[in-house]
Amino acid sequence: MKAEVEGVILAGGKSSRMGQNKSLVLLDKKPLIEHIFNRMKKQVKRLSINSNEPLSIFSKSIQFGDLLPGQLGPLSGIFSGLSQAKADWVQFCPNDTPFFPTNLVAKLSAHIDEENPKIILPTSDGKFEPVFLLCPKNLAGNLKDFLSSGERKLEVWVRSNNFKTVDFKEKHAFFNINSISDLQKI
Repeated sequence: MKAEVEGVILAGGKSSRMGQNKSLVLLDKKPLIEHIFNRMKKQVKRLSINSNEPLSIFSKSIQFGDLLPGQLGPLSGIFSGLSQAKADWVQFCPNDTPFFPTNLVAKLSAHIDEENPKIILPTSDGKFEPVFLLCPKNLAGNLKDFLSSGERKLEVWVRSNNFKTVDFKEKHAFFNINSISDLQKI
């Protein structure tokens, strides 16, 4: 049986290196997050956005803020996404990587029943891409305990669970835009 996967775009960060809300920076005359949304919505059954600042270009009904106070980073958005998920599995994606693979969810979700991994994530050029993790919503309690311990590092949490990596050959698919100079490069 194929697992149902929903998607969450992580857009709750401070965008400090960009100097403005990264989600709304224009790329090819469209807000950056719109590129992400359009690419991800074709891959999942349901799509929502974790943003601590409402984005007027999307319906409020698909947006939610962090459930934990204090801007704890991407793990807080992941916890919030797992907590509000309707499907058993959730594919996460950052708001600043507009060229991620169009087969991301299909390729990662193909490994759901394999060796019973709790977290499935892509690698590219031998490097982890942990913000693109696919994981079951039942890990919300595990993640809340991790955050309550004071930890904030995403890769540390991933490694503390049973995980599987899936290699993607696309060279620049996971290039993220953190600053105006990154935007100018592309």
